[in-house]
Amino acid sequence: MDPKLRVLIAEDHQTVREGVKLLIDSQPDMEVVGEAGDGQIAIEEAVRLTPDVLLMDISMPNLNGLKATKRLQTVRPNIKILILTRHTDDGYLQQLLSAGASGYVLKQSAPTELISAIRTIAAGNAYLDPSLTRKVMGGYINRASSLRGETKGELSDRETEVLRLISFGYSNK
Repeated sequence: MDPKLRVLIAEDHQTVREGVKLLIDSQPDMEVVGEAGDGQIAIEEAVRLTPDVLLMDISMPNLNGLKATKRLQTVRPNIKILILTRHTDDGYLQQLLSAGASGYVLKQSAPTELISAIRTIAAGNAYLDPSLTRKVMGGYINRASSLRGETKGELSDRETEVLRLISFGYSNK
C-alpha cells in the first residue's frame, strides 16, 4: 500500500481548519500531519514536518499566505502549496502562482474540489479551481487578441465547451 499523502493545514479560523481536517482525514489516501494558525507557524511546521502538501489560506495574522509562500520557496523549494481561499480576483491568483503556489482552490467550492486539488498537486500537476478557469482563460484570450490587433469578442459555443472540459481536468486527447 502506498504511503498516505501528508497534508499540513495553514488556516487562521479554527472551525474551518477542523472541518478541512475531518474532510482530509476521511480520505483513505490522506492524513493531516499538522496545523498552523498563521503564516509564520506554517513555515516552521512545514520545515519540521515535511508534508507533501501545504494547504494555505491567504488572509492570516502575523504573516499572510502570500509572504509565507514566498519564504517557503527559499527554505523548502519542493513543497507543493495549495491555496485555499475565498478570494476570486485575478490579483491574488497571479501573485500566489508567481510566488510558487502549485494550485488555487476556493472555499466556496465543493469539498470534492479540494480533495481533487490536493491529489492533483501532490502528483506534480498544477490545479486551478474550475470556477476561475473561464475568467483566467478569458483574460488570456483577450490579451492574445489585443496583441494581434483583434477586437474583443465572445467565445464560440465550442470554445466555451472546450474550456469547460479543461476545467474538469480533461486533456486534449
